[in-house]
Amino acid sequence: MADVFADVRLLGPPETDGEYIALGERELVHLHAYPRIYAVPGLYEHVVQELLQCRSPQVAAAGFLRAAERLGSEPGSLTVLDVGSGTGLVGELVRDGGVAQVVGVDALPAAREASLRDRPGVYADYVVGNLLRPDALREALRPYALGGLVSAGAFGGTHATPRALENALTLLPAGAPVAFTIDERWMDVSDPDGFGVAVERLVAGGRLAVLERTRFQHRVTTSGEPIFYELVVGRTG
Repeated sequence: MADVFADVRLLGPPETDGEYIALGERELVHLHAYPRIYAVPGLYEHVVQELLQCRSPQVAAAGFLRAAERLGSEPGSLTVLDVGSGTGLVGELVRDGGVAQVVGVDALPAAREASLRDRPGVYADYVVGNLLRPDALREALRPYALGGLVSAGAFGGTHATPRALENALTLLPAGAPVAFTIDERWMDVSDPDGFGVAVERLVAGGRLAVLERTRFQHRVTTSGEPIFYELVVGRTG
């Protein structure tokens, strides 16, 4: 795979608009230009998992499996919702961990296309939808008896908002295992609109019980600096 992508280079983040990669000598692509990156089989994994050393998928999947074990849920009986499924790595990891069935959801049609192309058979279904419009998504997911949720890096920043997290948890029954990773900067409780306050609100309202909360290195930037996330493992209330 390294030979196939030998001309892919990381470019340090400019001050104004983030991180880039070079695809050969003539094309610069923003790291979050997902449709362009997903269009090339294996490119996302090469850049994010290999070059940027991203660990969120592995951390989130392992956290979910620990939550299921701690709660006495048999993975082989669970249908798990993978929020922000991307190219399907998290779904593949929890399936490898014994989960019976995974349903993916992502806002981008390009993510669904890449996942079905690169990891056929991992998902029982892959829904393109927006958690800020939960009614339409709930209807699409109606055929599935969801019993858990896993998400690696889908919440926060340019992705889904705290309201999307709250809406996602409403798709689950009480007592369901959940695990998600979020940039630690967005977990700052001094931000009234951030995820830290949202998690506290969910806990106070009995909608989420936190079993673990762990800081870990999510990945490095394109210039090699570490980015830290938090893993939140829990169960719905």
